Amino acid sequence: MNSTQTTYENEVRMSLFLWLKEKESKNGGIFTRNELANDFYFNNKKITLLGASGIWFPQGFQIPISITTTTKGPYDDGLGENGILSYRYRGTDPNHRDNIGLRNACLTRTPLVYFISVLPSRYQAVWPIFIYNDDPINLRVEAAIDPAYKQQQYLPALAQIGNDSDESQLSMRRYITTVTRQRLHQSSFREYVLDAYDKSCTICRLQHPELLDAAHIIPDSHELGLPVVPNGLSLCKIHHSAYDQNIIGISPDYRLSVREDILEEVDGPMLEYGLKAIEGQLLNLPKRKSNYPNKDNLAFRFDEFKKVI
Repeated sequence: MNSTQTTYENEVRMSLFLWLKEKESKNGGIFTRNELANDFYFNNKKITLLGASGIWFPQGFQIPISITTTTKGPYDDGLGENGILSYRYRGTDPNHRDNIGLRNACLTRTPLVYFISVLPSRYQAVWPIFIYNDDPINLRVEAAIDPAYKQQQYLPALAQIGNDSDESQLSMRRYITTVTRQRLHQSSFREYVLDAYDKSCTICRLQHPELLDAAHIIPDSHELGLPVVPNGLSLCKIHHSAYDQNIIGISPDYRLSVREDILEEVDGPMLEYGLKAIEGQLLNLPKRKSNYPNKDNLAFRFDEFKKVI
């Protein structure tokens, strides 16, 4: 492979990782297909990050820049509990150009991005991943999140793991994968909940997604706090915080209550209109009944609220 081209591709990848990190801090970890296709530039040149093929080479690239799993794809890809991503070849020909690209990524330890579709045209990103095993007999490769690269993000926890032995590296990989899977769960949960509520606060109808959260009805730390839409509420950050702190409660019949001491306070317009005025109002529910808040979960949380009023 051409060394000049290899250097160029590696520079693009490093720039891409920084771009993904910056974008992730602003978009809640969900990338639209349009921005992945059109918004990344390197040296004033647009670089498309995914395409029709799940194994994607930008124009002129020798090694893929990304691999993608879609919601309705034909392959059983996925990030396993052991930190390993098992990714299927394209088709059944081990010598297809795309599959050779995966093989070359393995041989050269070239980092890739893994895009996971959570809803049509919306993706989560995991990076960098390295293909460490090519299995042409079973028409797949295996890849892992690289602990050496990710280590800087997790130094406090990783400091106790030990040195760079194989066992230490495995422990780091498992830890980093656990953190990554939790992050992916959180961002996909947010996307599903906000989508169900048409990207508006269920209490005040605020429609700025950057100011909205997916709030758990039963906290995710509880065994019943599953990351599913009926256990979620689309709330603006003010109402999310108020709900978490039991300043407001929601009854199983979707009616809002405000804590008595708050109703008695005298303060500015935020308190007056943002909190006190919602007393007795009903939630703005999703269009699909299957996405309505689970009444048993609401009852569980409302009992907690009533203990403090």
